[in-house]
This record gives sequence, structure tokens and C-alpha cells, in this order.
Amino acid sequence: MIFSSIAALSQNDTLSFLHITDAHLMFNLENYDPQIVHHREYTRLYKEANTMFAEFMETIPDNTGSDMIIASGDVIDFYDAKTSEGNTLAYQIELFTRYLDRYHYPFFMTLGNHEIFSYRWGEERVIPDQLKAGEAKAAWIRNMDVFRDGTYYSRTFEVGSANYRLIFLDNSYYQFNKEENVVNPHIDKPQLHWLKSELAASEANNQNVIILMHIPFSDKSVQPESENELYKTVTDSSVVKLILSGHHHRDVVKCFPTKGGGEVIQVETSALVNSSKNWRLVQLTENQLSVSFTGKIESEIVLPLK
Repeated sequence: MIFSSIAALSQNDTLSFLHITDAHLMFNLENYDPQIVHHREYTRLYKEANTMFAEFMETIPDNTGSDMIIASGDVIDFYDAKTSEGNTLAYQIELFTRYLDRYHYPFFMTLGNHEIFSYRWGEERVIPDQLKAGEAKAAWIRNMDVFRDGTYYSRTFEVGSANYRLIFLDNSYYQFNKEENVVNPHIDKPQLHWLKSELAASEANNQNVIILMHIPFSDKSVQPESENELYKTVTDSSVVKLILSGHHHRDVVKCFPTKGGGEVIQVETSALVNSSKNWRLVQLTENQLSVSFTGKIESEIVLPLK
């Protein structure tokens, strides 16, 4: 890995995209329990969430000349929530997809834990649960085109003589009981088998893989005793070059050793809900991939391809 403060030069045969995460958009809040609304807007400081997203969408894609936008989860703040009358209202997904239609940029995303959250008020705080995860995911599949085949998927791109596969994982569910001994990030067995098949296909076709997922690997999840199957699958592969994630609302770069003696780089990006400048520019060429510093076009990471 090469860390560089030199701006990536404009090249032919370049695919570029903007990585954002944790926008926490909320719509029509007047219809929900005022205590829930106050908590999310003022206790969590998310009152300007929609403004930050709009400022980003209206300026940065054009200014950077990016080909597409990729959001790694928590684009919206909740799936459904209680009203002041005690009913449950679930239409945040529909309102978000309608809102997104005003912008004319290719938009890919993964699900985060908030995309499948249900909110209720209790004990002087918002209590989130993921008990309607299946219902929420079904709504995403109905309303968001990128999920038309399910909540995890991949896309391939040719850039000059290089071939890239972007794999979008769904590790949105994380509310496991302590006795289950599940170390996040976690994906279920069907998705794990699908991921192994995707990686095998990438190896056979000499593709460079970028993984998008919401919850990143932590120090705990990479320990051998954690037996995290997702981590083992990713680091057993020779083709995974980069992981882009969010969740913790911070800028962090970590390197993990792979089975073949190389390394995979994991990049976390700060939350868009906190600033419209919290984005990274990712550029893919036939010779290298680069990731910018947050809010800048200058490269923090430059990774030459073999």
C-alpha cells in the first residue's frame, strides 16, 4: 500500500465514484411521536441530515466529475416508528426513493442497521429493534432498483484492460443476543456461500474486488478466537483489494493480512449526517486504484495493481 498526498492525475480509462455513508435522512417527521423526533433531531444531532445530503448531491458529484455514488448504509435513519397515537408508520423507504429521483446520478447502496430499524419511545429514550428486518428488506427490494435481485448483489466494470467486481454485502442485522456468541460484522449462511462463489468467479476472471458493507471489521472480529466467517472468507481470497464501510462515523484506514501474504485495506468514512464534506473519491484505472482523503480529491491511498 502507498499513502500519498499527491492528487490523482486525470487519466483516460478511469472509473470514479464517491463513497458516502451514514446520511440518516428522515422524512415527514410531523407524523411521528414528538419525543422520538426530538431525540433524533437534537439528542443525536441529526436535525440537518437532509440538508447535508442535499448540499452533497447538488455540488460534489458535478465538481468531482464522478461516474456514480455509492452509499454504505444508514442512508435513512429508520424503517418505521411509532406515532403519537401509538400506531406504527412505515414509509421512509418510499419517501427516500422518491426524493432520490430528483438527482440524476447512478446511485448504489448497501443496507445498514438503521435501514431495518423500528423505533418506539421508552425509558426516556428511543428504543430501536430489528424485529421487522424481513419486512423492511422486502420494502427495499420493492422500491430500490439496485435491490431488485435481493439485498446483496455485485456489479462488474471494465476499466481499460483491468476488470473490477464491486460486491455489495448486507450485514445490516446486528442485534444478536450475547449467548449467541456472534461477532459482528455478520452475514448469514446463504449470503456467505454466495460471496464465496463471487470471489471464486473473480479469481477465475482475474478481477479486482472491492467490497462494500456497512459494519466494518473491528479488532475483535479479526481475532482468531472470534471465528468470524466473513473475515476468514475475505482474507482467504487473493482478489479482494479494498473494503469500504461506515457505521462508526469516523475516518479510519486499517490493513489486514491475507492468506496469500498480501493485504486488504479497509476504509471507513465519516458520516455525511455530520458534514456534506464527508465523502471520499475512489478512482479505478487499469494500473491502480486510489481513495482520497475525506472531503478532498487528493489521494490518501494509492494501491498499484499487479
